[in-house]
Amino acid sequence: MGGGTPLERYVEFDIAGLGTVVVDHQVILEQYPEPDSKNEIQTDWFQVGGPVPTALAVLARFGRRTTFLGHWGDDPFGAMIEADFQDEGIGFSGSCCRTGLRSGFAHAWIDARTGQRTIACSRAESPLSVEEVDEQLLARCGAIHLDGWPSEAAHYAARIVQKNGGTVFLDSGSPKPSMEQLLPLVDVLNCPRRFLTQFLGHDDIPRGGRELLARGPRMVTITDGDQGAMLFTGAEQLTQPAFPVTAVDTTGAGDVFSGAIVHATLAGWPADRTLKFAAATAALKCAKLGNREALPGLDEVLRMIEAES
Repeated sequence: MGGGTPLERYVEFDIAGLGTVVVDHQVILEQYPEPDSKNEIQTDWFQVGGPVPTALAVLARFGRRTTFLGHWGDDPFGAMIEADFQDEGIGFSGSCCRTGLRSGFAHAWIDARTGQRTIACSRAESPLSVEEVDEQLLARCGAIHLDGWPSEAAHYAARIVQKNGGTVFLDSGSPKPSMEQLLPLVDVLNCPRRFLTQFLGHDDIPRGGRELLARGPRMVTITDGDQGAMLFTGAEQLTQPAFPVTAVDTTGAGDVFSGAIVHATLAGWPADRTLKFAAATAALKCAKLGNREALPGLDEVLRMIEAES
């Protein structure tokens, strides 16, 4: 497990991210379509998505110095990804735009009645290899945030950051190859309830939290949509109800929750404040459309927490 004493070294970035980056086509529908039907689109837009880039975007809003490692193509979507990173203040010197490569792409259908979404995605061709992971860049990062993809590069990057005394975060929306081997390298794991069924064969959150802790992480958070979230450490088991908001778009809610967990953990906050902060950040995102315009600032999140106290 990671989390060793930080070494005396130059830290240029608070956190690096390595994982999937895609361009999302977000489509708002009056209701989720039936098979073999035609449906009117209420509105649609394109945005940059992926668990790690969205988490880095909210971290940048909170004042964290961030950088991303990954691949995209020299196509219009790749140009959109680079422009988004520049706009959000996310570094990408450890990334690569490949000639002839198709950038990652996703369709998201959002039910206007509930804000719930269904996503189908295609990752970029030719994922980041171990040889392409910038070890010198990671040596200048205080932590790393992963989604487990691509698995070999994620393992390698986690070991580098761990060796340098940094913190390893993992947001696992679904089990990735070699997940059992990655978890012992992880300090803080976030996952949705459905991950428990896919990885552990059941969806009992308290039981799943304990089982995931036993695999290596020192802290585990498990989200359950509008039912809230739970946090587990060796000494604590905490429950946080979802903040009451009218959800219009839940796309990226888990990514934003995970980014808030990263911020609070790096700030050294206690577990109860960490969990409440993450829940408030995700709730504010769900109350607006998109995963960039909807991202709250730090002051907005803190005001929401104070109002609920």
